[in-house]
Amino acid sequence: MVYSEEKIYERDGLQQDLPGFDKKYNNIVDYILKITEEIWEDKEVYVINDTYTKDILIHSGARQINGIDNVIKGTFDTLDSFPDRKMGAEAVIWSKDQEGVFYSSHRIGSNATNSGSTVFGEATGKKVFFRTIADCKVKNNKIFEEWLVRDNLTIIQQLDFNPIEMAKKSTTYKAVKPNFSFNKTYKTLDKTNLNITKLTSQEELIYKLFNSIWKDNSTNNIEEFYTESSTFYAICNNNIEGKTAIQSYLNTFLNSFKNLKVKLERISSNKLEDGTTEIAARWFVNGIYNTGGILGEALEKEVYIPVITHYHIKDQKIKDEWMVFDGFDALCQIYAQ
Repeated sequence: MVYSEEKIYERDGLQQDLPGFDKKYNNIVDYILKITEEIWEDKEVYVINDTYTKDILIHSGARQINGIDNVIKGTFDTLDSFPDRKMGAEAVIWSKDQEGVFYSSHRIGSNATNSGSTVFGEATGKKVFFRTIADCKVKNNKIFEEWLVRDNLTIIQQLDFNPIEMAKKSTTYKAVKPNFSFNKTYKTLDKTNLNITKLTSQEELIYKLFNSIWKDNSTNNIEEFYTESSTFYAICNNNIEGKTAIQSYLNTFLNSFKNLKVKLERISSNKLEDGTTEIAARWFVNGIYNTGGILGEALEKEVYIPVITHYHIKDQKIKDEWMVFDGFDALCQIYAQ
């Protein structure tokens, strides 16, 4: 599904019709930015009760997590581990599904100090930087479904823990099996299956990228999408400059899996004042991990990896791209007993 929006909203910006929302929020971008600040930086965790439904459904890695109590517990646990976390709002790309239902894709760059213990060990005192993208569906002032991708692999690396050893100890998938169900409903990325009737030229660029690079597993036409001035922000704080280096990284990713399948779920598109376009894509990859791939010398095992990517498009090329997924969650799937 593709959703295009041309209205430009920002914090404390233009008033948007928000049926059922608290009057203190001007628009959906304002809502997302303010509740994030209130909950995480102001530590007003009770705001979760006002802005999440009790039966909130969260998609995290290959799991589904239900209930507001899990959201509150996870928030307190993270604040205990990283009490000084500062969440830099890099982008909020929004769209509207139907009357009263809003969608946001919020990219955050976090700086934090590990002052408290984590599931990996005692506090290290080390400073970390990591990215998160949270896609949320919101109605009547409350988030009722969320897709969360966080670069946990870089956090573990910066804390000087061994990701593979941590994955072996993880109990994440001991009781809950990874969700590989989308294999049974996998659809090709043609426009009919995705209910696409019309695309802007920028959306067409991203749709074509998914079909030619991800679906066909080929980077031969890389120049159609990137230039030597493009920047690709990969996980583990790996900033890749130029189409040649980007092509090399994408080839490494593609070659990291056997029988790689891709499912594209949603594209949201926002036009900016300077004539450029921001696009958020939510998608999934599934395949048999090849040892020695992007996750290191891990076992060969099937993995399911949710991905959210943000694109900044200028002059019909991708100027900047942020591709966020949880590599540690994939390792936990690989080493689950």
